[in-house]
Amino acid sequence: MSGGPLLRALGLRPGQAAAAVGAGGKTSLLEALAAECHAAGWRPAVFTTTTKVFAPGERSPLLLGEAPSLAQALGGFGEFPGHVTLARCRLGEAPVPGAPARERMKLEGFAPEALEVFRGLAGALLIEADGARGLSAKAPGPGEPVIPPWTDAVFGVVGLPILGAPLDEAHVFRPEAFARVTGLPPGSPITPEAIGRLALHPEGLFKGAPARARRLIVLNQADAFGDLENIEKIANILWNIAGAPRGQAEGVICLSLRPGQPEPRIHHRMPAG
Repeated sequence: MSGGPLLRALGLRPGQAAAAVGAGGKTSLLEALAAECHAAGWRPAVFTTTTKVFAPGERSPLLLGEAPSLAQALGGFGEFPGHVTLARCRLGEAPVPGAPARERMKLEGFAPEALEVFRGLAGALLIEADGARGLSAKAPGPGEPVIPPWTDAVFGVVGLPILGAPLDEAHVFRPEAFARVTGLPPGSPITPEAIGRLALHPEGLFKGAPARARRLIVLNQADAFGDLENIEKIANILWNIAGAPRGQAEGVICLSLRPGQPEPRIHHRMPAG
């Protein structure tokens, strides 16, 4: 099967492992991608993490335990009704970013070396490798992100609503690191050029990405910008700064994807095709 719009835009292939890093929609991106993989027949489509994530909705099967026992369980199950989420254990309820009065169950993930057991079993292995406390942009701190060395593709996610917002703790996770790698003074409005430098810097968006992995910048919530021309300009700025051969990125994808949204909308891609 040809797959859905995300599979086509991101160029993922059956049996590959992909990690999402950054901020502004990693979980939504990987869950939507997992659903497309399942629909395309890449089964089981597995969503998991090397950090912590919120538990999925009731419609997504959730398996908890140590990696070896879960690998055996995957092989023994029949047909899953959808993509499956794997985690080590429940951590307890935590406030939902943006809705502090609401709480959801948080899950603990696996060390990178433990995840390797799933590589040959999964039709697609999708890994959330970073945390951002629900904000739209971040720079990694010491010890993060946590990307397995055999990962095939790394998606560096940024929420487009961050553009124009001040560089401070209310809008950016680890703002001091963001200022250091982008050269943007604290409190300054965040520009497309700053996001481009974040993607270009070795301690920025793609920090820790394996040398062999494809790197794609994913600009989420493009519906926050009213016209396609503006989105194209932003993507072009990032591509000119961080795109190959000047930088590590092989593409810039602008999309709209939010929790509960039926399917993603791809607005623009650099380079085209």
